[in-house]
Amino acid sequence: MEDLQEEIRQLRQRTNQNLREFLETDLQTCFIAVDRGELELSLGNSLEAQKELRMAGRGADVIERFLRDADQPLEDIEARLVDLRAALESLRQHIENKSAPRAE
Repeated sequence: MEDLQEEIRQLRQRTNQNLREFLETDLQTCFIAVDRGELELSLGNSLEAQKELRMAGRGADVIERFLRDADQPLEDIEARLVDLRAALESLRQHIENKSAPRAE
């Protein structure tokens, strides 16, 4: 019985480590998408910037869902998610400002 409990403990530990690695990778991917969106916007390609914004936004939503269901607190990832949400909002505002018609 103890062997089974130890195996379950090890599987939970491995699952938690895999979750952490997945979330860290997804965060990195989302931040790269935000950077790419800013680059595309600077090149005048607001459609590509909007695509990157949507992709990173969906990624942030996925991260948030996994954090809610996590067995353990992941404060560092939660803090980076807050930073990601701020970066997404900044990109969204830059897109809106570039897309808004200018008064002449």
